[in-house]
Amino acid sequence: MNESYITVVGRVVADPQSRTTRTGVPFAAFRLASTVRRPSRETGQYEDAGTSFYNVTAFRALGANVANSLNKGEPVVVHGRLRVNQWMRADNTHATSVEIDAYSVGHDLSWGTTELRRVARAQLDQHDRMADDGVQDVMATLEGERPVEEESFGDFDSGDLAARPVVADLDADSDDYVTHGEPADGQLSAV
Repeated sequence: MNESYITVVGRVVADPQSRTTRTGVPFAAFRLASTVRRPSRETGQYEDAGTSFYNVTAFRALGANVANSLNKGEPVVVHGRLRVNQWMRADNTHATSVEIDAYSVGHDLSWGTTELRRVARAQLDQHDRMADDGVQDVMATLEGERPVEEESFGDFDSGDLAARPVVADLDADSDDYVTHGEPADGQLSAV
């Protein structure tokens, strides 16, 4: 309640840094520069009118994907929760930082194209052996995030489907079974 949300278009100031919180939650952080451009009254050309800097933090899968996708200088669009922090420096001067807790981050397609590559599970460190696609597929299957694919059973012959029993469902309006197909031996069986 009473939170401010913001969408900022700008450029990544430096490559995102990958880290984890004290509780082990992965995140990525980067600075974003957003420059206002306005037409000049004298020339009619657009000129820079001022730059605002934001500290952007993205957590969990979004953070991992940000760390593996963004580079210094790239144009991005960031949407998230705005937070303004004020503190006292050691020399007793006031300091302020503007932070965005990112909910979504993407390349600004006004400047070029990009390609989405889906990952089974976002990894901050793409050089970690656990980031291997095969390992991630197995982990996702074991955790029930992905159904087991037929090809994982080795030699699969679609002709084996004829040997499967016919599925019978209980009709919702009566106590009768409704069959789906012809049973091979004249009997109904439930799978």
